[in-house]
Amino acid sequence: MSSEFAPTKLGTLIDFANGRTSPERSEKGRWPVYGSNGPIGAADETNSKEETIVIGRVGSYCGSVYFSPTRCWVTDNAIRGTAKGDNSPSFLFYLLKHLNLNNWRSGSGQPLINQATLNAIDVHIPKSHDQREIGRFLSCIDARITLLRETNVTLETIAQTLFKSWFVDFEPVRARQEGRVHEGMGETTAALFPTEFEESELGLVPRGWRIGKLEDLLLLQRGFDLPAANRTAGDFPIIAASGPSGTHKVPMAKAPGVVTGRSGVLGRVFLELEDYWPLNTTLWVKDFRAATPSYAYEVLRRLDFASYNAGSAVPTLNRNHIHSLPYLIPSRACIDAFEALAMPLYRRVRENQKQANSLAEVRDALLPRLISGQLRLPEAEALVA
Repeated sequence: MSSEFAPTKLGTLIDFANGRTSPERSEKGRWPVYGSNGPIGAADETNSKEETIVIGRVGSYCGSVYFSPTRCWVTDNAIRGTAKGDNSPSFLFYLLKHLNLNNWRSGSGQPLINQATLNAIDVHIPKSHDQREIGRFLSCIDARITLLRETNVTLETIAQTLFKSWFVDFEPVRARQEGRVHEGMGETTAALFPTEFEESELGLVPRGWRIGKLEDLLLLQRGFDLPAANRTAGDFPIIAASGPSGTHKVPMAKAPGVVTGRSGVLGRVFLELEDYWPLNTTLWVKDFRAATPSYAYEVLRRLDFASYNAGSAVPTLNRNHIHSLPYLIPSRACIDAFEALAMPLYRRVRENQKQANSLAEVRDALLPRLISGQLRLPEAEALVA
């Protein structure tokens, strides 16, 4: 198939133009605004039509490539590209990503890439029909990845909203107080909640729920040392303060587990659904006590860890400061009811993450072979199937 790819230069395929100073942006803006590092907001004005290719022009993101299916505004930190003639915009987008345009940057203090450089880059391309088919195929993979990630945002939002409704706003209790069942909740679950409130040091709380300390809910433990020289790639994720950091052949903690940063990066909280190794830069829940994994995850996600920073040069979290926080302890029946609803959502999130990551790996492996003509489209479609 590579013999069907004709040599040419980018300038014969794409019309490049510099962007312009950004208009006023707002959350309610109708059209996306792109800078050197992709979307940076929205505005009601546009300077580019549908299917515009956006290339980072200056700075550390010089040469990055984005695609806007809708009209948009491209700022003066980026270059906008429009397909010429019958050339496929989506194919050209993937072609530019494959080229790694950062390699064509110039300048020392401030890296940049200009239109003249882009116009002169040598490429090989197939006929327009084949361009469209390749672009369609790769776009379908990206659309599936986007859908999975958007679904995960929705699933996580559902779990967070449920937690806030039950354990922060006490909406099931307020509903029972008014002689009704909270919307979306069955009578059996509603009956687990009290019918009235009482005064406490934390304000009005559901009657019968006690005021304790956060350590009554869960026990945090420092993670384990694992020098880089001792790491052996395996099936179990290593979790650092900033998140996943490779794999190891043996775990140190059983799933499901909850991990947060102890040193360096504070405020990120991770729910682990596979046995794992929490590094010494983390705190992990050794004992859930009155909590459950999903409940503990939501509790810790709502804490402002930065306000408990005990370090100076390096942000550090003292677990005792967290353990001593006054906290409302709901009935175990209510916590278990939340777990029964939330954990399936989180498990689905994890499966979606795995599928999205797998699709991204397949796309990245197929992209250079399709763009160069080393692999025919039917063969690529069979591999994805």
